[in-house]
Amino acid sequence: MLNRSDRVIIFPSPSYVFKGFSGVIPAIVPRSEHPISRKMMTEEALKVLYRLYRHGFIAYLVGGSVRDLILGRAPKDFDVATNARPHEISALFRNSRIIGRRFRLVQVFFKGGQVVEVSTFRSRSEFEEIRTDDGEIIHADSFGTPAEDAFRRDITINGLFYNIADFSIIDYVGGMDDLKRRIIRTIGDPNERFQQDPVRMIRVIRHAARTGFSIEKETYQAIIRHREKIKKCSASRLRDEFLRDLKEGAAQPSLKLMLETGLLLSLFPDLERCFGDRSLSREKDQRFLLSIFALVDQLVSIGKSLPEPVLLTLFLTPLLRAIMPEHPFLGERERTIYLNQTINLILHQVLTPFSVPRGVKETAFQILIAQSYLRKAVQRGFFPKRMRMKRYFPEAVLHFGIEAEARGERVPPLIRHLVPSGLLPWWPRKLKKGV
Repeated sequence: MLNRSDRVIIFPSPSYVFKGFSGVIPAIVPRSEHPISRKMMTEEALKVLYRLYRHGFIAYLVGGSVRDLILGRAPKDFDVATNARPHEISALFRNSRIIGRRFRLVQVFFKGGQVVEVSTFRSRSEFEEIRTDDGEIIHADSFGTPAEDAFRRDITINGLFYNIADFSIIDYVGGMDDLKRRIIRTIGDPNERFQQDPVRMIRVIRHAARTGFSIEKETYQAIIRHREKIKKCSASRLRDEFLRDLKEGAAQPSLKLMLETGLLLSLFPDLERCFGDRSLSREKDQRFLLSIFALVDQLVSIGKSLPEPVLLTLFLTPLLRAIMPEHPFLGERERTIYLNQTINLILHQVLTPFSVPRGVKETAFQILIAQSYLRKAVQRGFFPKRMRMKRYFPEAVLHFGIEAEARGERVPPLIRHLVPSGLLPWWPRKLKKGV
């Protein structure tokens, strides 16, 4: 049970575990002392677990699925870990394929698009490199023991295993205690862990945002201390991790923690102009950003996912507003040229270093350019047909509506008549006469 405090847990240094240390004694939580039932799992996950077990292999439910089940939440997916090697797993499931370059794992496919991923116990993260004495990087599979697999994970509450053999929870890392105390803590010394893989800082913040848990003090201070090391990670990996934060329903608390720790400005130095200490409108701009993504999270919670170009344009809006003051003495043509050049420059400076695909950047550009045309059309009282036929028109209106709501502005009925009534939940489905 989560409130049990008389259980002894041993926490060796992770460096011992990575070197093959096998004397770790885990805490074993029997079925009578935890809330996880097989009824809470999908039929597909149980099929995978039982087939591995009945063929003589260790079979554990692992990672976020165990955490979510303990917290009473429905897991997004179910992952399995085993001592079977990839070719042995694949031989047991005809409906499977082996994937992965750095570390191979097996995807088992079921009807209805259900997929269960099965991995062999690892001795280290796929993003930790092993070098020879000559400096050569070794890319061989790093199979390991259950203990090693637990200690190579990022945070304690994700290091729990559910054993199908006896329905117990196996805890090598103190995850049960941290769940009880509602704490996000790295496994091992956070300073070492963030230097090994700086992306772990993003993941710590993500899980704190999703769960509402507090980040443990040493872990929090280590993020502040090592935040600049995030720049050493590959651009595509940072892009994927950051977009995941914006997409999955906890963007507002994630961005809030990134602002508090300074990690956001380490990722995006250009944002110093609106969120940095020297910005006169810093607090106002931060509140604006968080208001925008509180609305984005609201949309995600009701099943309305936003396309990547819209997420990026919304993210960049406070910066664009900060650096594009009104120029009343410029003619309309000059203002349009200035607007286009500024938006293009910001998109290039901020997004290009993260290997954002060209098509996403082009759509983001069109969405941002369209905002001024939307405002002009509202003033004139009509939208030209050629504008309504643009492929990016729905995304541009979506951006317009979210930004207006974040500012507390009334969205003109003219715009709401041109898009599906359920586009945004705060727009009435049927407009009253005269509204």
